[in-house]
Amino acid sequence: MSLILITALAMAADAEIIVTAERRAQSALSAPASIARLEGQTLDRIDAQHPAEALNRLPGVNIQRGSGVESLPAIRSPVLTGGQGAGSFLVLEDGVAVRAPGFSNINQLFETSLDFATAVEVTRGPGSALSGSNAVHGLVNVITPINAMRPALATYAALASAGSFGRAAGQGLAFVDQGEGGIAYAAGLSLRHEGGWRDAAGLDQQHLYLAYAGGLGRFMVDASLVAQQTNQETAGFVEAAGAYKNRALSRANANPEAFRDTRLIRTRINLETIPFENATLKITPFARWIETDLLLHFFPSRALEETGQTGAGVQTALYYDPSDAVSFIFGADLDVTRGRLREFQSRPTTGTFTQGLHYDYRVDMAQLAGLAQAAWKPAPDWTITAGLRAETVRYDYDNRAPSNDIGRFRRPADRGDDFTTVTPKFSIAWAGQDRTAFVNLAAGARAPQITDLYSLQTLQQPGAQKAETINSGEIGFRQAWKTGRVEVVGYAMEKRNAAFRNAAGFTIANAKTRHRGVEVSGRWAPIAPLTFTGWASYARHTYAFSDSVAAAGESISKGADIDTAPRWQGNLAALYQANDKLEIEAEWVAMGRSFTNAANTRIYPGHDVLNLRAGYQLTPTVQIALAVRNVADANYAERADFAFNTDRYFPGEPRAATVSVRFKAPAIPE
Repeated sequence: MSLILITALAMAADAEIIVTAERRAQSALSAPASIARLEGQTLDRIDAQHPAEALNRLPGVNIQRGSGVESLPAIRSPVLTGGQGAGSFLVLEDGVAVRAPGFSNINQLFETSLDFATAVEVTRGPGSALSGSNAVHGLVNVITPINAMRPALATYAALASAGSFGRAAGQGLAFVDQGEGGIAYAAGLSLRHEGGWRDAAGLDQQHLYLAYAGGLGRFMVDASLVAQQTNQETAGFVEAAGAYKNRALSRANANPEAFRDTRLIRTRINLETIPFENATLKITPFARWIETDLLLHFFPSRALEETGQTGAGVQTALYYDPSDAVSFIFGADLDVTRGRLREFQSRPTTGTFTQGLHYDYRVDMAQLAGLAQAAWKPAPDWTITAGLRAETVRYDYDNRAPSNDIGRFRRPADRGDDFTTVTPKFSIAWAGQDRTAFVNLAAGARAPQITDLYSLQTLQQPGAQKAETINSGEIGFRQAWKTGRVEVVGYAMEKRNAAFRNAAGFTIANAKTRHRGVEVSGRWAPIAPLTFTGWASYARHTYAFSDSVAAAGESISKGADIDTAPRWQGNLAALYQANDKLEIEAEWVAMGRSFTNAANTRIYPGHDVLNLRAGYQLTPTVQIALAVRNVADANYAERADFAFNTDRYFPGEPRAATVSVRFKAPAIPE
């Protein structure tokens, strides 16, 4: 599998522009970092039923799909859960975090506007010094239409689809621009329903997107408002060794009472002006409100968790380019958020999972950061970049429950906690014609999630959890030519102060891990109608500490593979565009074997899944499309793990088809 992918891949020579690394546009070919991008045309072709279906097309990304909208993330990492999964990846929309530091959610990808996105970018490894808290293993930036679609004067798009397992979706987007220097508006509405291929696993989601761009005095302005509601019935794990191979067991749902309900509103306004010669000033205020009710079906407690957050802040950046050889970025970020969490178990006491109230608390969070970056070209083809971000996060915790232990749960008394981190970046890049080589050294950090700090267990002490940090080094090479482009990157990372849940179900604070890997990605168009795109990676993610859990028979040993960390994985897509009307794509998703427990005694063998897509342009404005996912009807697991002394799986969906009709009005020319 991997040899075929590595030798087959190269990337097209078209110039890609990315906006993630510096919060402004720059060339992807010359960027001294590992950033990959999916454009709107590819997103339309994929027509993802879940964010994982799109993001896993990008190198080093392994988003494991759960029930409904749920997911578990991995970017240059094992698949992480709990606070690790929530806090180790920064998810942005138009450069602004969709959730506040400390209040992230492991499933937050579904809260983005991916339905309307014109592009999505993924940075692998720690985000630049500009990105901030949670950009530890990587970051995702979803880019919405308001700027990317200009200068089109009018564009209208609509999509209707229906498919297996009661799927139905409708989506509309209108974009109107009054011309150069004028005002632009965008409005989008997306409705999605799934009956669910598993029992009691339906999904309904509504998503509104509104945006504006225009002028305000000396400022250019673009703004957006997003509102979303998600109601899902959740199917839990299937249990027993190899249970995912049994279709009847896979369709069953042992937790028909489980659900997830989320409501959110967020807005941001980007103000941009030229304060003096060779300078650009960006000021981006934002606000967000999120509420989620979740039944914790994956714990024996089956407790109800109710969370919410309300907050606002501002991002600022001054770009100063005094010459072609030197550029500077200075900025400051502020985020002030109030969050809450309440967890209550209605079912009778099960072991140490005690019936009644587990937690009830409020947390006020304030984040303040300053940042600076300088780039210098000592010679025409060379660039040296250095950056630094200093950030402080303050939590004020207010306990609304008795400050005592109940069962396995520890409820700390009121307290305050401060975390200050400094994350530097240094890179050297050589960019010749159609090729780039770079060395990138970077650090990432995050304050603990509030659940790390205040949803404690009896073996934990308040204040024991420190800020998580990671140090990363990578070396990369890119080459573009007439029919293709290839990128090869090797990396090594060391992480400290990670939080792990051991086999006994208790959290270990301040763990250490190591991460080593090589990624190859590319695109190749050997003949005009045929294009190959894809990636392959080999990585080892290992424990750098030991933890004895004799009773559970699953101790962690230094040097062992972290569970759910396949060494080999990859994706290969072949697109055949017969003419300007017909296109056919075959996609191969390859996942190598991985250990499912910390002791490395349980194994998931991996899987190969084949997807097919076809589109036909009926008229210049109307396209019909067919997607068949898991064509071979393979029995596989989206996620496999071993917990509470049993094998558990989220089974992969069987063969499923979707038919869609897409309408796109061309832009009206000036």
